[in-house]
Amino acid sequence: MPETFAEQRAQTWPIEAKLLFWTARVRTTAEIEDQVRTALRGEINWIYLVQLAMQHETTALLYSHLQRICPDSVPRGILEPLAARFQSQTAEVQYRAGELVRILASLEQEGILAIAYKGPILAQALYGNLSLREFSRFSDLDIVVREQDLPRAKDVIVGHGYEEHSQTEREWIFRERTEGRALELQWHFTTHQCRVPDDPGRFLHRFQMVPFAGATVRSLPLEVYFLVLCLHATKHKWRKIKLICDIAEILASSEVDWDYVVREANALGIRRMLALGVLLSEDPLGVVAPPALIRGLKIDRIARELAAQCREALLKDPDDQWRFHADIRFMLKVRERRYDEMKVFFRDWLWPETMPDEADRRFISIPQSLSVLYYLVRPVRLFWMEITERP
Repeated sequence: MPETFAEQRAQTWPIEAKLLFWTARVRTTAEIEDQVRTALRGEINWIYLVQLAMQHETTALLYSHLQRICPDSVPRGILEPLAARFQSQTAEVQYRAGELVRILASLEQEGILAIAYKGPILAQALYGNLSLREFSRFSDLDIVVREQDLPRAKDVIVGHGYEEHSQTEREWIFRERTEGRALELQWHFTTHQCRVPDDPGRFLHRFQMVPFAGATVRSLPLEVYFLVLCLHATKHKWRKIKLICDIAEILASSEVDWDYVVREANALGIRRMLALGVLLSEDPLGVVAPPALIRGLKIDRIARELAAQCREALLKDPDDQWRFHADIRFMLKVRERRYDEMKVFFRDWLWPETMPDEADRRFISIPQSLSVLYYLVRPVRLFWMEITERP
């Protein structure tokens, strides 16, 4: 009988999912490589495997490991398109890395504190190879600045051939005028659903200088990346293996200040969010977190239930909203402090639910001078919809 929960869970994954998980790491063990070779001697639904890798943005890792471990066991009709995709992504990420360096240099000249976030800089920090972390020409470069520097930073980016495309509550999104490539200028590391006090200030001041693409640029140390990436992945309900893989690589590193991580987790009330990253790295990716981190996190029953929900969703097609935010029930349960839970409930669910919209105005017409009455119309309309739409 399997001895651990992870081993028990592994028995239920289809072989294509197991191959996806076995290859979703930068380094593999001899045991995993033997498992891959054994699996490829059996029946594999290659189309399904590639679809999974594309959905979870791990095709670069899948190709890299299959090419290295057992290329003769992979049909040419599968390996060759993966190779072409890998080469195309390599060329694109190298071009964007050079572009990122140029933009960061211009921001530096203007006296703007700017940090490259995720994208090529994270690929180098975690994977040691720009090509191994998925990055297509439609992927965006992410640059974080202080809010007071936004106007000047915007001028710099426009000067590099971009134009403003849209804006959200934490970022300006730009598109390259000629090729349409994206760049996001952010003044917070994550959206308000997962935001913590003094974001981005508490993280920006801890930057380090790193060599990158022939230059030296500001980047985040791995312990800060662990925090902000767990916040980012929680917002997305951990719907992609790529998000888990990033955390797994940090957990496997020996260059992380885990005491800092635990202190920040306690101060910010995000131990349960970090626990999700630990549990999902353990299963399905097989990474064991450092004992010092495990002792300091809130790996409780609720965290394990949420991790189980996230695992169940991995092989399902994500809905249209996954990229923007997780559902309200998930966001409430992942909070461990009553204050934060109430803030999420009122700010992110109750307040938007009570705000009148165009549907309320179409339901009944009220003079502009009495428009405040739409706050009473809205619950009536929602109740009417509920009783009339029931089968």
